[in-house]
Amino acid sequence: MEWQFAAVTMETLLLALGLLIVLVIIVWQGLLLKRTRIAMDMLKEDISVHTANVDAQVKQVTHQQNEAQARSLVVAKHVHALQTKQDDFDNQLREQKLQDPSLRLYQRAADLVKQGATIEEIMDACDIPRAEAEMLIMVHKTQS
Repeated sequence: MEWQFAAVTMETLLLALGLLIVLVIIVWQGLLLKRTRIAMDMLKEDISVHTANVDAQVKQVTHQQNEAQARSLVVAKHVHALQTKQDDFDNQLREQKLQDPSLRLYQRAADLVKQGATIEEIMDACDIPRAEAEMLIMVHKTQS
């Protein structure tokens, strides 16, 4: 009977040891789970901070882009206005040149000089004296 009592005790001890091992494993897994949750919470917090920073940067870049577009639009309007004024001035200058016959002759003479015409050709085409034709040739050749 002693062996039977001892066998029951041995089984009880083995069962108790097995339960103790299972209990240790459960506690150990619980600690690992707790550490994992803490790490995940910290990662979530980091992600939230980084997401907030990225959102702020996106808003700032969007704001800067909108400002740049607004400035570009204003500059484009000013350039268009200046181009319109330049065109008006060019038209007025053309009209002035067409109204003054002497300017037309001298402009034609200057064009002939640029094309390489001789003094005689300039005098004949523009009906100007030799001295003026020579002066035009001298002036326009020094500018070239």
